[in-house]
Amino acid sequence: MNDTLPPERLRASHADRERVFDVLRGAVEDGRLDISEFEERAERVYRARTLGELPAITRDLLPADQQPIQPGAGPVTAFFGDVRRSGRWVLRAEEYVVAIGGTADVDLCEALMMRGRARVNAFSLFGRVRIRVPEGMDVRMGGRSFLGRRTSSADLPEEADAPVLEVAGFNLLGSVRVYAPRRRRRRSWLSRLRRRPRLR
Repeated sequence: MNDTLPPERLRASHADRERVFDVLRGAVEDGRLDISEFEERAERVYRARTLGELPAITRDLLPADQQPIQPGAGPVTAFFGDVRRSGRWVLRAEEYVVAIGGTADVDLCEALMMRGRARVNAFSLFGRVRIRVPEGMDVRMGGRSFLGRRTSSADLPEEADAPVLEVAGFNLLGSVRVYAPRRRRRRSWLSRLRRRPRLR
């Protein structure tokens, strides 16, 4: 992917448009949009070619952190509160996550990476930074910690060309944790055979 382009100019996929359609359908069902408004906005979704054209279509329907498309999200900052970023957002080559007296939750499972390698600078002061990564991502924990913890539960990827996430930064009396879904164990054909019920 061309990382010289701003995230807003990245091409939108069918899946990106479908996320916006889901929000519009929900707004029709609960009465926030009538049919004519839905048709007008749906036409804008069909015509959209870049990610930057999609957020304006649902801007008045959901809070900023719940928008189906978030191309220009910027740093994640939690000051004495909880902040969460999830869904379809653009992970740049370098991102910043800061938690001071609060919790910053960052979910990368549906994020669109600008490159195959990204660096997240996570800073925690009396707070918590929690990063959720998809299965198969190569997580490399770094940074420094004083009276705190920096941990990762991600397994080593099986593919040599897996996307790489570097976690840097510093935490003081706080934590930075990376979570990954548990890898499903593949049962051998012998174990599956043993589990088959016996015919009487």
